[in-house]
Amino acid sequence: MTHRSCRIPIASLATLALLAPACRKQSALASPLPQKNAAVGSPSAAVAKPLDAPSADSRPQPQPPAAPCVEVAGGGEPSLPDLLEQAGRDFERGRYEEALECAREATRTDQTSVAAHHFRGAALAELGHVEEARTAYSRALAIDPDDPEVLRSAADLHVRRLGSRDDLELALQYVKRALARAQRSHDRALLKELFLLQAMALDDLGRPGDALAAANRSLENDPKDREARREKGVALFELCRFDQARTELSKLAGEEPDAWAEHYLGLIAERAHDDVAAAAHFARAQKLDPDAFKATAQAGRSVFQQIVQDEVEKLPAEIKAGLSRSNFEVTDLPEVTDLTATDPPLSPGILGLFRPPPDSAAPDARPSILLYRRNLSRAAHNDDELHREVRDTLMHEVGHLNGEDDEQLRDRGL
Repeated sequence: MTHRSCRIPIASLATLALLAPACRKQSALASPLPQKNAAVGSPSAAVAKPLDAPSADSRPQPQPPAAPCVEVAGGGEPSLPDLLEQAGRDFERGRYEEALECAREATRTDQTSVAAHHFRGAALAELGHVEEARTAYSRALAIDPDDPEVLRSAADLHVRRLGSRDDLELALQYVKRALARAQRSHDRALLKELFLLQAMALDDLGRPGDALAAANRSLENDPKDREARREKGVALFELCRFDQARTELSKLAGEEPDAWAEHYLGLIAERAHDDVAAAAHFARAQKLDPDAFKATAQAGRSVFQQIVQDEVEKLPAEIKAGLSRSNFEVTDLPEVTDLTATDPPLSPGILGLFRPPPDSAAPDARPSILLYRRNLSRAAHNDDELHREVRDTLMHEVGHLNGEDDEQLRDRGL
């Protein structure tokens, strides 16, 4: 799950001034999961790609010069502790521009201050300047490569703000390094967050079993933490343990409104063919978090079949030839038997599937290619995007039929 938004309160001001931890943001499962690697001869699936990615050339607007961070009587220079303390106060109050200016002054005062670079990275991340935040954290880690708080913040940035496979793998390395020191110091709050980030990265990498173990480790350090409980519920869903996922997520949603718990409860209800309950859960999720749950394409069976037919007609000849060598089918949702044919299971949110003939099949047995109407409709905001998703999924599955693996298909944008 890719789950990112909403800030929750960070550590105390004293901790901020001393350790400069990054902001902690509440998980919000949003974009679809990255591709999973399937074993040779087993089903291979296509999954949705993130929507609403920010423009690569979007630039922040120029701002007027900031006021001095700390005024010192007589016009003297403020000390590093004073600058860090003021940065902490501003950050805690959500005044990120002011916190950033204080952190900049602190780095000018002492370029070797890990806390100053850490504060600068945290403020930049909150202001949406992700690449600059990454650089600030890198400078802090160049000074102290094993600072657990900076490693935690860098992992957080790569999981919640970046999220590519390389970013997620890097985040896992940051977490691994931070855990060594956090476990020696028995810092339960830090351990909780590190295991949570580990769970999120593993889930997004298609390793739900490992994600579930990490979520449980996070909960050992704080059994009431809502993010870790949500990650546990999502990991259970991705493992196709739907009854257990429903139990976990229902408890979460029953305690206080939770958009992502409602969304996954809707997915579970949909799989149980309870469309009334599913619609109610989806509506509550959209009301609670309209930014995360924007309107998606609504395509009934006949409309969807026409879209598929249109896209098949426009496919290159070699892709059409691949389809002609397979049993091609459109259905609403993937069967559990197909999802659990691999270890770990395929995500219930897959868009399509290539199913090779079983080993015991006759030599002339045909493979199957399936498209999943509901998942594809949910992956698109409008009809144009739905056409694109259908086309890309068809090409992805025929790529599997032609012998390409998931990594090769990802490199081709599929």
